[in-house]
Amino acid sequence: MKGEKLNSIILILLVLLLLMMVGMGIGFLTVIKNLSPTTSAAKAVKTINAEKKPEKLYTYDVNDGKALMSNLQDTQTNTGRIIRVTVQLEVTDKKLPETMKEKNIVIADIIDSVLRSKTADELLKPEGKEKVRKEIKDRLNEIFENKVYNVNFGEFIIQ
Repeated sequence: MKGEKLNSIILILLVLLLLMMVGMGIGFLTVIKNLSPTTSAAKAVKTINAEKKPEKLYTYDVNDGKALMSNLQDTQTNTGRIIRVTVQLEVTDKKLPETMKEKNIVIADIIDSVLRSKTADELLKPEGKEKVRKEIKDRLNEIFENKVYNVNFGEFIIQ
């Protein structure tokens, strides 16, 4: 009789211990999932990818694919840093690359203006490149009637 009672107490304690371990495991996984690093750059990429992609995209290499160089905004260190980029635009209109070729100087000036307004510190942050990409796209879409789908950087070097 005493042995049966002891066995049932041990069984109850083991079941309770098992339930506590399962609960702690679920709690741990929930906390880890919520703490996982989701940078704003990753969120921006998800947002860009969430847009409905057109069936056909056409490309335009700004400055015939040659690098553009811009001075970056000085910080307190006055180091005079520069950025060198190559830019390719994805557009939704088949005829737009020809129009863009005629307006290459305007496009290059917009890119230069956006880059000059940034510091090296801003661009080196994980979300820095995505912010610049969006700002260039928005400025170009003001001119090209929202036909610029994406801005791609081939080279993106800060010195």
